[in-house]
Amino acid sequence: MGIIAKTISMNESKLFFVTKVTGIFAVLMVIGAFALSQTATVGVVFGEAVPLIPINTGNSNLNNELPLFYDCIEDAVDNSLLSTEPNYFKKEPTRAEVRGCFEDTIGNTGQ
Repeated sequence: MGIIAKTISMNESKLFFVTKVTGIFAVLMVIGAFALSQTATVGVVFGEAVPLIPINTGNSNLNNELPLFYDCIEDAVDNSLLSTEPNYFKKEPTRAEVRGCFEDTIGNTGQ
């Protein structure tokens, strides 16, 4: 309650100064938060590919089929000619492509 009373009793020049400083501080905080968010996303966006480790599942059939599965996905993405797909799917597989590759490589072993 004391802060409110002091603020009310301030003359206009002091009140204007306090308001101006508070506004400047708020603007600097927003700019700082925006700058920090931009530097954090730059590191994620320009990340490098991670080399794959050798496949050793303990199942020799699966060890042989997984590289074929990944090759199938890569070929499916490269051969995807649908212009209606978002730009994301020009480098990433669709659900249908993954499902089709699974059925063509790994999913057919139990039949």
